[in-house]
This record gives sequence, C-alpha cells and structure tokens, in this order.
Amino acid sequence: MLIIFDLDDTLIDTSGAITPYKLQQALQLMIGHASKEELEIITQINLQSAKTALALHAYGAMRGVSSATIAQAVALLSKPLPDDFPVPCTPYAKEILQYYASRGPIALVTGGYPPFQKEKLKKAGIEPSIFSKIAIPEDSLKGPFYRDFLREFSVDPDQVWVCGDRVAMDLAPAHALGCKTVLMRWGRGLQMPHEPWIDHSIRQLTELRNIIP
Repeated sequence: MLIIFDLDDTLIDTSGAITPYKLQQALQLMIGHASKEELEIITQINLQSAKTALALHAYGAMRGVSSATIAQAVALLSKPLPDDFPVPCTPYAKEILQYYASRGPIALVTGGYPPFQKEKLKKAGIEPSIFSKIAIPEDSLKGPFYRDFLREFSVDPDQVWVCGDRVAMDLAPAHALGCKTVLMRWGRGLQMPHEPWIDHSIRQLTELRNIIP
C-alpha cells in the first residue's frame, strides 16, 4: 500500500494562514490598499479559481490593473514568508503522518515553486524525511509523478490512496490511473463537488483511520 498526500490545505492550513497574507500583499501592490471589502472580493474569486495566480489575473482584469502589475502580484505568491510567520498544520496532520509512515511508505506530491513548498514544510514543522518520496511539480501536473511512484514502489493502483483538496489537480489524475481517492474538504475542498468516482470525502485527517487500514 502507498498513500500519497497533497500539502496545501491537506497537511497545512494554507487557506487559513498563508493565502490571506499573500492576498493582502497582492492587493497592496495592485490597488494600493487591502480593505476588508476588497479582501473579501478577491478571496471569493480565489475560492472559485483552480489556482491563486488565476484569481489574481481575474481580479486584476476586473479592477483594470495592468498586466505587468498583475505579473508582479503573481510573483509575490512564491516569495519567502517572514521568518516568524507561523504555518499551522491541519488538525492531527503530524499524528496521521506518523501513524501511516510506521505502517508503510507515504509520499508527498505538491504543486508549486519548490523552494516555497519546502519552506512551508519547514515552518509547519513537518520533517521531510517522514516521506519515502517527495515530488514538487512546478506546473502542478501530478499524474506523471503518481505513475512514477506506482512503478517505483511496485504497487498496483488499487493499493494506492491519494488524498488532496482539489479534484481536478490532485484526484482526477489519480483516478485516471485507477488509484483510490480521498477528497480533503479544507480550503477549496470545501466547495468542491463530490464527483461520483471520488471514493471518500473527509473534513479532517483523523477520518483516514476509518478508511485506510
């Protein structure tokens, strides 16, 4: 058996901690302030977008922001966080990782800028060595890494579980390979439709103990 986890809004609370901070930075750059009203608008756009970068493009176009300024705002998304910036895990994430790592291999596949994703892990206090494999596709295309891990760990697809908060990015490529899928309803996952092929939905990681032996 192999369990593959996503990072953002699966193991760490990106939407509750990092995203608001980054959106405020982006608003300051794009329109010169980050009022409560504008933050609410861009937050709602972000929840409906596959990626925060796409949300910034949509918001910038709506507010008449130049393409160059929007590009600068997008670049802020992968800039390092302040040294003392706390990155909380989702509830019981570390305990669940320890539990499954003691029973077999677990892996992490997270899309994004690799140095920034590694910084999040460090700030969240998640030891990278707990994972047998880590992949960070900058283009967020996870399917090829799922396929590689199937071969590398010599496991059949029906013995692989993939847990993430985004249906199209995290779960659909796993389902296409025949893997089992768990939708983490956190962040964008709260609004994701439950596609009929998704095997399970959870609201916190402790529920995995009832799903994966």
